[in-house]
Amino acid sequence: MLNIGDILWQLFYLALLVLLFVMVVKAVRFFIKHMTKMNNLKNKRDELNERLKKKDK
Repeated sequence: MLNIGDILWQLFYLALLVLLFVMVVKAVRFFIKHMTKMNNLKNKRDELNERLKKKDK
């Protein structure tokens, strides 16, 4: 007969591992999304600079 306390501890650790995994996945997705946004902003800034340079000529 297994001890109920041991089973609860194992479930608790399993839940913690799952929670940690979910947090890591969310953090990575958030980071990737924001990196692509930053790249888009840089590209738009470069395009605006190019347009302004063309207008000056």
